[in-house]
Amino acid sequence: MPAPDVVSDGVAFEVERFEWTANDRLEVTGRWYGLRGHRFVRPVLMVQAGEEQRRMLALLEHKPWAADDGEEWIAAFPWAGAPRELTAAELAVAPSLAVDLPMPQVPGGRGRAPAPPDGPLPARRGAARPAPPVATQPPGAAPRDEPSAADEPAALRARLADEQATVRRLKAELEDARQGLAAAAQAAGDHDALERERDAALAERDAALARANLDHDAIVEERDSAVHERSAALYERDEALDERAAANFERERAIAERDAAFAERDRAVEAQRTAVSNLEALERRTADAERARAAELARPAPGAGPVRALPGEPRDTTARAAGLAWAQRAAALIVLVVWAIVVYKVLHGIV
Repeated sequence: MPAPDVVSDGVAFEVERFEWTANDRLEVTGRWYGLRGHRFVRPVLMVQAGEEQRRMLALLEHKPWAADDGEEWIAAFPWAGAPRELTAAELAVAPSLAVDLPMPQVPGGRGRAPAPPDGPLPARRGAARPAPPVATQPPGAAPRDEPSAADEPAALRARLADEQATVRRLKAELEDARQGLAAAAQAAGDHDALERERDAALAERDAALARANLDHDAIVEERDSAVHERSAALYERDEALDERAAANFERERAIAERDAAFAERDRAVEAQRTAVSNLEALERRTADAERARAAELARPAPGAGPVRALPGEPRDTTARAAGLAWAQRAAALIVLVVWAIVVYKVLHGIV
């Protein structure tokens, strides 16, 4: 492979391909070397096709204003109309960097396009092609047929017109180069702004993702804590229900025992009242019987002598009656004591 040509200040370009890839498209492929300190603008391709000159700006699909040292570089240019045979082609990538290109083969033409010369393509500093030098006659050469004095003003006017046309063309190319440079600078600025916006958007997205992850972790932790608290509350509620059921059972049992004790107390009271009533009735009957017996004993029978005691009968009937009365009272007292013990036990069990 031929060595790349030095363009300017150590910059070199190695052409690998320059051809029509379609009827409306020209492409240049190559490699740049030594680009440190250089910044490309939007590339410009200037070609000569017969008497016609064309100036084309590179398409943006390959971003040809960015080149990496030694890496493949591609620039595509639009072509209007049918492809034509080119006689000159120049690629300019910066105001101070330009290179001449080999002529491409016309699509559908016979033969092969001329291969690039062995060695680097000639390149130079500056994008504008200089005007060809005016030929001068060397000293000692045979004199040429010079125009007559009548034709000399017309020839000068023609040369002047050509020079003026060249100046106008160069001014137009300079203006186009300035516009291209401004557009490239604006595109580069827009590209940098887009890069900054993209970086800012990526940073904001990363921050939002980090915040979302933190919020998600916090929500999950709060949810787990709430579930744990709910489980604990349900457990406490179940224990409270069990305790309340046990308390209700104990209360109902205590109420039943209380009702049974009250019933037992009522029965004991009723028994005591019955015993007291029976005791009082017995005392009354005993007293009535004693009074009747005493009256009967004290009253002598008519026509009878003094009353004598029967054999085996106590003499003191009054003392016997009094003993019987005290026995009855003792029995009643025993009944009252038993009743009091029963009532005490019942009340003590309730308390």
